[in-house]
Amino acid sequence: MDVRSPTREIARAAAMLDERRRLARREPAEVLSESALRLRLCIEESPDPDRPDRATTVSGTAKGVTAPWDRIDRDDDEQDQAGEDDLDLENEDDDADPAFANIDALLARTRKKLDAWNDLSSDAGRKNLALRDPAYDAAGRFARWHQILEEGKGLPAALAAALALDAWLWLEPSERAGELGFALAATVLRQRGLAAAHLPVAGVGLRRGKFRWSPHQALSLRIAGLLGAFAEAAAFGQGDLDRLTLARTVMLRRCEGRRGNSKLAELVDLFVASPLVTVQLAAARLNVTPQAVEAMLKELGGSLPRELTGRKRYRAWGIV
Repeated sequence: MDVRSPTREIARAAAMLDERRRLARREPAEVLSESALRLRLCIEESPDPDRPDRATTVSGTAKGVTAPWDRIDRDDDEQDQAGEDDLDLENEDDDADPAFANIDALLARTRKKLDAWNDLSSDAGRKNLALRDPAYDAAGRFARWHQILEEGKGLPAALAAALALDAWLWLEPSERAGELGFALAATVLRQRGLAAAHLPVAGVGLRRGKFRWSPHQALSLRIAGLLGAFAEAAAFGQGDLDRLTLARTVMLRRCEGRRGNSKLAELVDLFVASPLVTVQLAAARLNVTPQAVEAMLKELGGSLPRELTGRKRYRAWGIV
């Protein structure tokens, strides 16, 4: 097996997989409750209803929420401008090139800001070490998104999930967990009974289809595209289910006529349940020796799933 350090993409994928498994183990009503979502998104303070920059619509017009890169923290700018006059520039050469004066002032302000933030003696100081937008109104954005989620309870399940996902992509309630919106939209489908036994992978439909979500599109076009993505994801999942069912049926034919204490059928179910199976994993799950697993793999013969590593040692099999 590969022993190299995981890339950033693999680490994010593993974290999202753990998040999806955590959401799938919990009840949908518990996941979508306001208190649980605030705890997950680390939103403690209540939103300020009088704040003028709070988002008031999720439509595709110019009255929507301002993009994060268009926001300007006026308070920080005023502080930086006031602190610029207090910089210690006494040691600078009077004959220095004035073209670099702005750069020197910027570097001095940056050092001053970092010195003020690098405080490990308190919880507030340690929290400031994370790169965050001070003008990011997470509480207000989350309140507006949760309001849209509540308004969708009277709509059909797929439409309510599409509205929740569209509002999440538009409002961006979380500065750190943007991909969580797809899992929450899938939780809405699970809560409404369209996917009672699993958590759908809504993002697969956007990757496989031709539709690309954009905040510049009209609301009707965005919702129609997301509904089409849900259908594409459902078709892809049904294809995977048919493939797994066929592979299981073929492997179970090798189990006919076996003794009652045979572990071969359990090995077949392990192949269906796990994307990758090794001898050590099968021995631990089935509570048998590795030699017994090797013998069962030989008994499966031509119905054995594909070997994924291409090696003679540390082999792994999976239904692909």
